[in-house]
Amino acid sequence: MLQHFWKRWHREYLHTLQQRPKWATTTENVKTGTMVLIKDDRLPPMKWKLGRILETHPGKDGLVRVVTVKIEEGELKRPIVQICPFPLPENVNCE
Repeated sequence: MLQHFWKRWHREYLHTLQQRPKWATTTENVKTGTMVLIKDDRLPPMKWKLGRILETHPGKDGLVRVVTVKIEEGELKRPIVQICPFPLPENVNCE
């Protein structure tokens, strides 16, 4: 039952958090202070680490490609395709 829940959560909900449109449409960069899940394909989703973005590293085009994330054990540098930002209401300050 639990495994079924995680498979469905991964397939239906987590996928929506990771959607990144193609370059033809602009999207807002992730912000410092945003809470994220750090995706690790070697682990089941309930074992993924939770962290907060400390620093963003934009590419030459100004789009964030890599972030530094604070986790319980220290800091990690990860590409944005390996993180899942949590959706926050408009009135919440991430800083």
